[in-house]
Amino acid sequence: MEWNMLVDSEIVSLSTPEKFLAFSEAYLDSAVRLCSVLARSTKKATYARGTVVLYLTCHATELFLKGAILKKAPEEKIGNTHDLESLYNRYQKLYPGKKYDLEVPLTFEEPDFTGIEPDKVKELKAIIKMIKENNPQDQRYRYPQNKNLELWNGPAGIEPSSFLTQLKQLRERFDCVSHHILP
Repeated sequence: MEWNMLVDSEIVSLSTPEKFLAFSEAYLDSAVRLCSVLARSTKKATYARGTVVLYLTCHATELFLKGAILKKAPEEKIGNTHDLESLYNRYQKLYPGKKYDLEVPLTFEEPDFTGIEPDKVKELKAIIKMIKENNPQDQRYRYPQNKNLELWNGPAGIEPSSFLTQLKQLRERFDCVSHHILP
């Protein structure tokens, strides 16, 4: 048997942002490959494997955003957050313009509250906040139950064939944007 040892020497010389983007690419590639298997094989297509695809996608996105942020703001403290929304908001501030636009998957867009009474808006925002706190994305796709060993709130699922299309589009977009970030 021929050995093919994979060691960190291939990334040691990369800058921190480049390392984040390299890992992002690896996670996204893994998500695409597993999702392809799930789209092809009903025997392999399980909810557990589907959540792994979702986790890999979230983590790839997190690493991409962190790499981009660190390229523009090297002193930024980003290590303790896994919140895609806050990372994406920071990314957008650092990278305005159409050439940097991203469709970040698996994020929650706040509804348009136009025309709704302020008290009702406050109530709805509190519910949204509670749902996010009780269903942290960095945990939901990694574990079958929450920290209290209870089922996660709300339904979750994935349709592999359509999600595979989204993953491929995301990969293309990450490739395009990363060329602008790291010319």
